[in-house]
Amino acid sequence: MAAAIIIRLVWSLLLASSLHGFHAKTPAKITLGTSLTPGVNSSWQSPSGDFALGFYPVTGGFFLLGIWFDKIPERTLIWSANRDTPAPFQSTVNLTLDGRLVLIYPNGTRHFINEGEAANSASMQDDGNFVLWNSFSRVLWQSFDSPTDTLLPGQILNMGQKLYSNANGTVDHSTGRFMLELQDFDGNMVLSAYRFADRGYWYTATINQKIVRLIFNQSTSFMYLINESETIYKMTNNVPLPIKDYYHRATVEDSGNFQQYVYQKQNGKQWESVWKAITEPCFVNAICGVYGFCTSPDNQTISCSCLDGFSLLNPSNPSKGCSPQFPIEQCGEYDSMNYKVVVIDDADFPNDVFTDLERIRNSDLESCKKALLDDCYTIAASFNNTDRLTKRMPFLNARQSLPSTKIIKALIKVPIRTKRESGGK
Repeated sequence: MAAAIIIRLVWSLLLASSLHGFHAKTPAKITLGTSLTPGVNSSWQSPSGDFALGFYPVTGGFFLLGIWFDKIPERTLIWSANRDTPAPFQSTVNLTLDGRLVLIYPNGTRHFINEGEAANSASMQDDGNFVLWNSFSRVLWQSFDSPTDTLLPGQILNMGQKLYSNANGTVDHSTGRFMLELQDFDGNMVLSAYRFADRGYWYTATINQKIVRLIFNQSTSFMYLINESETIYKMTNNVPLPIKDYYHRATVEDSGNFQQYVYQKQNGKQWESVWKAITEPCFVNAICGVYGFCTSPDNQTISCSCLDGFSLLNPSNPSKGCSPQFPIEQCGEYDSMNYKVVVIDDADFPNDVFTDLERIRNSDLESCKKALLDDCYTIAASFNNTDRLTKRMPFLNARQSLPSTKIIKALIKVPIRTKRESGGK
């Protein structure tokens, strides 16, 4: 909360400064030799003023070289060149005389944005794309070709390209836990918790395609996948009209969802969702970390907590997961008398396909509880009124998410006394 307040205060100061000329008076083309510095000429605006590229303040007095919506109070960031290496206050951005766009840190470190042929000029466009041009007005480099977490109307995601979520909303813009990928080997578009070698918790099943592109249509603001000849997967089916009265974006969020938003240009108060990949937010894999428990009564926001017998790894960030309060006994020293079974209604511990330890059909709740107590290889199971599924450890996706987990019972084995308390038995 404090970090967010600091960011708002810094933005307020920069905004006030911009009213006194701290925005560069951006011409149609930005010429070689032009530079930006935080607090002096801090950004280059598009002709309409809707977008700006420049120094975007983040926590700790650092800055990202980024592009943002410049006419709304939130100043929503849509692209950055240095999300994992924020720049100190005395950094500069130069469009050098030899045609390079470079971010220069106070210690002399240089982050080159473009490589290859030298640019002749640059422009911040009204569609949110920053472009470097050669002397024949041909595009040499554009921000649309290297997205971070967000797509804008007119932007295309090609096979092999990826979007990565932020680590923590507007507080930490570094690379986060979730990834949207248009797979280059089959054309399937997949959302995944990639750091867990996750195969994906949402996908378009657009497989066996030679060429697939994600289109964010500039005229309709609809998103869809196309192959060489036709639309093969539709996403957006409704947006408010007229299109030009709204800002539009689609973002992979730190919650693991991929959502399309609109913001009314006149008198708008917030971003409003018009499409989302995930309708039950607890379905995002590993959203609450190892041994974490996800709940979402309204299917809008989530709450991460711990199951009985576990404690938060980081109380200030519950999504980091949980750890056992007591060591899990090995089979050689296991005693079922040291445990009890806790039953959670309308909850589940879903695993990836083929990763459940055992499935027993035509079971009942009491036999499930007894079997779990007798089994030294696991601490969790689920029961769907007919079948018992014994779970591997550690588990990532404990959740209570309606309607999907309705009538399912989650069973967790909890220590009631440790080996030492039971006399070493």
